[in-house]
Amino acid sequence: MSEEKLKAALMHAGLQNAEYLGEGAWHHAWKVVKNNTELVLRIPKEKAYGKAVPFNEEALKAEYAGTQLYYQLVNKAVKGAAPNFFEYHVSPTVTYTVEAFGGRQIDLYDMTEEIAFQTGKEVGEIHRKVEEVPHGINGFGYLAWSKEKGLQGTFFGDVHEFLNEECEEQLADYQYICTHYPEFYDEKIFDALQMSVNLRKRSFAKPLLANQDVSPENILLHGNHICLIDPYPSVYYSRGMAGNFMNLYETYFIALADTERYRKHRFKGCSSNLKMMAKGFLAGYSRGDSKVVSEVRGEQLLQLLETVFSHVKLLSEELPVEMEIRYGNKNAIEKRLPMLAEELTNFAATHIDELAVDQVSK
Repeated sequence: MSEEKLKAALMHAGLQNAEYLGEGAWHHAWKVVKNNTELVLRIPKEKAYGKAVPFNEEALKAEYAGTQLYYQLVNKAVKGAAPNFFEYHVSPTVTYTVEAFGGRQIDLYDMTEEIAFQTGKEVGEIHRKVEEVPHGINGFGYLAWSKEKGLQGTFFGDVHEFLNEECEEQLADYQYICTHYPEFYDEKIFDALQMSVNLRKRSFAKPLLANQDVSPENILLHGNHICLIDPYPSVYYSRGMAGNFMNLYETYFIALADTERYRKHRFKGCSSNLKMMAKGFLAGYSRGDSKVVSEVRGEQLLQLLETVFSHVKLLSEELPVEMEIRYGNKNAIEKRLPMLAEELTNFAATHIDELAVDQVSK
């Protein structure tokens, strides 16, 4: 990050006292002050995941306007659960975001399992309440931006047809895995996947706004309350994002803990707290409704399937630098694959009964 870009952003936004906080995957961050108020300044990185990041006005405005919308909806649902101030500026010479200081990152190594559960529970409650706030977005999918229409979904048309096609693609992904690794086939996995896609087809009503990126680095503590930052929102089947959270915290972060992307977090050493956060999330999100639990578990299974599928695909093609940063080299990917396949088998065997119960109840 050039000193000139920092100076230009500070001057443009009227900020002072820049104190470097660190970097995420895509931005550098500083704590700054304006009118005696602590804020956070973020400036896009010039290079991310091993390659230069060109200026893209539409992509940046989609990201920042989506973040602004998400913060607004979160604060309508649970006051103070997201920064209450967020502004951004996008131009070829000066691009940045400024938001209220949300607190300090949660420390997975400093938590008891009880606190980890309660933290996950609060995050789950926030997610569920945000779904109940009207989002006002036309279209569905990840958010896009254009000069003509502003913020909108990436896709238009029949969302139910889109979801049905996605379900068929996911079943095809399992067939692809088994074609390349016949030993990974298991009848219980096939049955559980079929139940999961049937369940999502029945349960999906309308696209809701949800957040895909709730990694521990994006969960802050403000006093005794959770503050969520740096979201990756989309408008689609919200149970899918809940299932994504469960897969990340119960499997993905731990399995990929040694990759360049996640190494600094040392996730393997706090795996029990990650899993307790997932357990708490499901409790808070489901509100004790067993049908919601089944829906989320079904989506978690589909997310785990896609994790395995991604590994199989990466082994069959040239590995870009970005993917090596995320997943490790091919030796690491190949070594990890049997463990993930076993995780898929165990998950299907463990949760197939609750999925089957829901099938019978319908």
